[in-house]
Amino acid sequence: MGTRSLTKIIERYKGEEKILTTMYRQYDGYPSGHGYELSEWLDKFTIVNGIGVGEEMLVANGASCLAAQMFAHFKDGPGGIYLYDPYTHDVGELYLYKIYIEHGADIYIEAWDTYELEPIFKGTPKEFIKMIKTKEHA
Repeated sequence: MGTRSLTKIIERYKGEEKILTTMYRQYDGYPSGHGYELSEWLDKFTIVNGIGVGEEMLVANGASCLAAQMFAHFKDGPGGIYLYDPYTHDVGELYLYKIYIEHGADIYIEAWDTYELEPIFKGTPKEFIKMIKTKEHA
């Protein structure tokens, strides 16, 4: 049996939030698995509004561009990763990851334990990585 998780990309714009997509992961959804992999991947990105010529850094042209790149990164064949309706919940997930994207701001992650109904982390991808590494060495 797998450790299921949902990952939501949420765009913030002028005080409003819109869930763009939900990614369902069938297994390894726990914080030191999917949460860590997701944070390492997200930590490399800069969110921009328009792509410059000769762009050298890893960028996403807004939240929807990041969402598309997320599926391209994690999906490597049949099964495992699925595209779900943005408002999907209660599909047996043990963890929920909310990725907040706002132009001009850092990428922000909330990780939730869905059985305890409480957040286990709120912060940047770099802070999430540090939290996991600290727990591993404790």
